[in-house]
Parts: sequence; C-alpha cells; structure tokens
Amino acid sequence: MFLLDKRVWVALVLTGSMAFATTGCKNAASEEAAEEDGLPKEPVPVRAVKVETTVLRPSIDVVGTLIAIPERTTSVSPQIAGWIQKVQVVEGGQVRAGDVLVFLDSRLAEAEHAKATAAVAEKAAILERLKRGPRPEEIEVARHDAHKAQVAAGALRSEVEALKPLQARNEVSPVQFQKARSALEAAEAESAAALARLKLLEAGTRPEEIAEAEARLAAARAELDSAALNLQLCKIASPIDGVITQLAARQGMYVERTASVATIVDLSKVFMQVRIPSAYLAQVKPGAAVDVRVASLPDTTFRGSIARIGGQADPATGDVDALAEVANENGLLRPGLACRGRVWLPEVADALVVPAAAIADRAGTPVVTVVREGKASEVKVRLGVQTPEKTQVIEGLAPGETVVTEGGYGLPEGCPVRLVEPGDRTIAEKSSR
Repeated sequence: MFLLDKRVWVALVLTGSMAFATTGCKNAASEEAAEEDGLPKEPVPVRAVKVETTVLRPSIDVVGTLIAIPERTTSVSPQIAGWIQKVQVVEGGQVRAGDVLVFLDSRLAEAEHAKATAAVAEKAAILERLKRGPRPEEIEVARHDAHKAQVAAGALRSEVEALKPLQARNEVSPVQFQKARSALEAAEAESAAALARLKLLEAGTRPEEIAEAEARLAAARAELDSAALNLQLCKIASPIDGVITQLAARQGMYVERTASVATIVDLSKVFMQVRIPSAYLAQVKPGAAVDVRVASLPDTTFRGSIARIGGQADPATGDVDALAEVANENGLLRPGLACRGRVWLPEVADALVVPAAAIADRAGTPVVTVVREGKASEVKVRLGVQTPEKTQVIEGLAPGETVVTEGGYGLPEGCPVRLVEPGDRTIAEKSSR
C-alpha cells in the first residue's frame, strides 16, 4: 500500500512540475515578445496640439548698424572768407533751421553797406530832380538872363554900326573898331547860350537823361544788395533742424569759403544698414516693415521700413545690402550703434501650421509625431514658411490632426500615448528622472 501511494505521489509531483514549467515558459515568452516590440507597458504622457489653418506672418532676423541718412546730413561752410568772431554752439547740441552757429567779423561788411546805402540815396535824389524838371523860378531866371543877354548884344550891335562910318573915314583906329566887333560877337554868343538854356528849361528833362539816372540808381541798389548780403553772410546759420555731430569752428580762426565749420545731421530718421540673405531676396521689397532694437534699449522697439535695396550682391555669399529707414522721433538712436532687426515678409493666408516644437529631424528629413487612436506615429512632412513660433506644413498633415509638441521624440511606431494638459508636470518629472 505504501509503495502504491509512493508511485502515485511521484506521478503527481511530475505532473505538477510539467504544468509549472509550461506556465513559466508562457509568461516568459509574452514578456520577451513585449520587449522585442519595444513598446512600454503603460501609455507615455505627451503634450500635443491640433493642426490649424491661420494667417502666417513670416520674418527674418538680421543684424546691422545705424547710419545717418545722406540726404539729411549737411556740411556747413561760410560763403565769404573771414575771421571767426564768436561760436554760438557746441558739438552734440540740437539746433533749429535758421539758428546762428558762427559770427564772422562784420566791421568791413558794415562799412561797405553804409557806403552803398549813401550811394543809393544820392542816385535816387538825382533821378527825382530830373523827373520833376526845372522849377518855375529857374525858368524865370533863365528868361531874364536871355533877355539881358539880348539887350547887351543889341547895344553892342548899335555901337558897331555907329563906328562903321567913322572907321571908313579913319576917324577911329582899326584896333578900336575890332575890339567893338569882338565884344559884339561875344555878346551875341552869350545871348544865344542864354536863349538855349531857356529853351531846355522850358522843354523839361529829356527821357534819355531820366533813363540814364534810373540805370545808375539800379546799379547803386545792386551794390547795396550785395553789401547787405555780405553783411548777412557774416552770420553762418543752420539750414536744417538737427544735431551738430562735428564742429571745426574756433573763435579767432580764419576760415575760407570752402572750409567746413560744422556738420549737422537730422536724426528724426536714420538708416539701418543690413544684409539680406539671397534666399529671402525675392520676398523683401521696398516698404517691407522692419522692427529694430538696440542693446542699450532692450525694451524699446523702433518701427521702420525697407527704403533701398542694393543693386549688386556679395560674390562670396550672395547677400545684398539694404537700408531700412527707422523713425527716431525721441532722438534715442545715434549713427554707429549696432542693432538687431526683424524684417517682415509677405503674409501667407490659409497656411496649415504647427508649433515649431513639433518639428523633428530624422536623418535630414523633417518629421512630426501624430497621435492617431491613442498611438504615436511618425510622419514625414514638407515644410514651407517658418516663423519663430509656427511652421507651415505643405504636405503630410491635414487640418485637425493632433501632433505632439513635447515628449514624443524617439517613440516607437504605434506606441500608446496619453495626452496631458499644459499644467501637468508628468513629462517634466519623467524628464528629470
């Protein structure tokens, strides 16, 4: 009986061992298959967004330097040579159009102006006298002189007539007779001159005399204008509003007409000189908006626009120089400052976009991880316009699809995933471990 039970017990033990071995092999095989698939046992937490269609505003970031606008820069030179009497401004100072920068010694110019003024007064008086003509009392005096001369001539003529018979009888000497005749001729000439003067006075001033006097007055006035201009040019004034960037004038120095005494720049607008990469040249046009920032004012954005684009590219890089006109109403920008700019490119309407964080690179090919039926799937995409936040997808996705933005890189195909909210720290904790 004991032997039978012993055989039964051995059989039971063997049966149990075989059953245990079969069960153990099955579990090991399942775990081994799971490991071969490379899929985690639980869904991986990821953050994701929906693919959307929107208006995309692309831009490019550039670096550049601020420069003065040539058309807003003026080099001030005197128009007459002279000694500098006084300098009114300092370098770096603000000036308005018409403000006097430098006074030249004006004493010689003042003397010439006074002389020209007197000459004009003289010529004007002469012209006025000629236009008025002779006064009535002058004509009366001339008439009296003419009558007096005629009477004197008549008396001498009678005397000569009386001496003729006596001279024929040799009762008077030839010398006496000739003397009487000479006196008569002189009296007749004086009478004719007096009569001519009377006629001129009665006729008035001739037009050609008035014209001559007017011409002399005009010449005198031109001389006065020249003297006044020279006096005015002793004050060297600013032709524009702006800032004095260079001042070469010093009190007591002599300056020639070609010497520059100051450089003034209107800084209400400045140029930002940049280089546009050749890849974006077709999209950058004059008038394109530009946002500009400088290191000294990190929280201030200055608005501008592309004003000029160079006509020749750099042979080495293909880049093209461009100038952006930047508004500077508050005067905080100065030529020479380094700056950064963002050039806005033409808008892209109805662009299919995903966040930049959703794009990954797989051996040079852009890919995104899409969540479909709770599982991750890597999809190749073709990209279009990119911004710092959004990227246009031309092929590979459809509106409304869910793409992973965080936690999806390197997941195996078909890996189960779990979408988490933006405030969920599961992904951050997983990354820290």
